[in-house]
Amino acid sequence: MKSIIEGLAEYFMKCPFLKDGRFHVDFLGPDPVEYTLEVLPCESVIKRYVNGDTLRRCLFAFGSRERYSADRTQNLENIAFYEELSDWVEEQSQAGDFPALPDGLSPDEMHAVSSGYLFDESMESARYQIQLELFYYKEAGYGKSKFR
Repeated sequence: MKSIIEGLAEYFMKCPFLKDGRFHVDFLGPDPVEYTLEVLPCESVIKRYVNGDTLRRCLFAFGSRERYSADRTQNLENIAFYEELSDWVEEQSQAGDFPALPDGLSPDEMHAVSSGYLFDESMESARYQIQLELFYYKEAGYGKSKFR
């Protein structure tokens, strides 16, 4: 695994609730159904240990382009998807099933920070998203640049 976001993308592509749609990173097209993962800004280091190890977090958004209209049923389905996704993430975390991470990183917990919500809409499609957080340990010495 080369990066945390790569591990997250592979992890979410296995989610049984995803429809047959395209899966992207940092991109979401205009047509339903598509999915994306986007890293969000945050203070990543939560705690530093005496031996140099750190407890960190990765804050990210899982988003999708869904069909959207004045039809209440369609929009309820869109929100229900995000409730199911949030429950799935929590169940996977409790079971110890986490994304594969690069060497030196060990996942600890993942959960939703927000509920799923409408982020942007047009007359025929809408972007929905949920914010999630992955906590992980980073061993001292991993990820150091050879130029320092």
